[in-house]
Amino acid sequence: MRPRRSWLIAAAGLVFAAGLGTGVARLSGLTLGPASPGDVALSYRLTDLPESMPVSQARDIAMRVIARRLASHRLFNRVDPGAAADVIEVHVAHATSAQVTAIVEANGVNFTIWKWLPGQVDEATQNRLGTLAGQYHPGYRPVFTGIDGTMIIHATIGRATRPPGPGVIITFDPDGAELLDLVTRDRAAQTFDTVDSKLGLFTDSRLFEDAVVSGEITKGAMLLVPDVGIFTSSDAQRLADGLNAGTIPGKLTRLGH
Repeated sequence: MRPRRSWLIAAAGLVFAAGLGTGVARLSGLTLGPASPGDVALSYRLTDLPESMPVSQARDIAMRVIARRLASHRLFNRVDPGAAADVIEVHVAHATSAQVTAIVEANGVNFTIWKWLPGQVDEATQNRLGTLAGQYHPGYRPVFTGIDGTMIIHATIGRATRPPGPGVIITFDPDGAELLDLVTRDRAAQTFDTVDSKLGLFTDSRLFEDAVVSGEITKGAMLLVPDVGIFTSSDAQRLADGLNAGTIPGKLTRLGH
C-alpha cells in the first residue's frame, strides 16, 4: 500500500522562494549586441512533431523551452523563428558552441498533471503513461488536465515540512497558473483524502506524486515531494534540472552553417 505522504501546498511563501529563479528565466529574449568571438549562433530544424500539433505551435513551445534551458544556466540568449516554419535560430552571448549544444540538446523531464476519474484507462493514455496507469487506483482512470512542463517558468530546490526534507518548487506561466487554479479548486471540492481529491504528478511515465489537494492553488507555484523512497538534495537538484530543461515537442536537428 502506498504511504500517504503527498500533498499540494498553496502557501504564498512558495512564490517568493520560487521567484528567486524567475529572474534567471527572464534573461531570455534579450537583444544581443553585435556578434563577438564569444557569441554562438546555431540553427535547428524541428521534426517528428505530434500529429495533432501545428508546426507554428510546436515551434513556439520549442523556442520557449530552449530559452528557458539556456536561461537556467544563466546564459544571455535570444531564440528566434528561422526562415522556414520549422527552423529555430539560437543566439547565445559569451559561451562556447559545445556548451550551448549540450544545453539545447539535453533531454528534459516530461512533467504532466492528471486527475483521477471513474472508468477504465483507454489505449492512448496507457501508451503515454505505461501499463501501470490502470493499476494505481482500480476503477479510476487518469485524465490529462492540460498542465505540463512546457508551462513551467522555473524549478528550484525547496524544503518540505511533512515529511521534512528537500522538495522541488515549480512556478507556472500565466496559462499554467490559471489551469492549476481551476483544477485544484475542483479537486479541493471533493471529499478530502479520497481518490477524487487527488492529482497524479507524472515525471515521464512515472507516477512521482499522487497528491491529495488540500486547497485551491491560486499563486501558480507548487511543491513536489515523492510518494515513496528517500528523496535527497541531489535527487531534488536532478529533478529541478530536468524540469528546467523541459520537453520539446518533436526532435531537434542541428543544421550546418
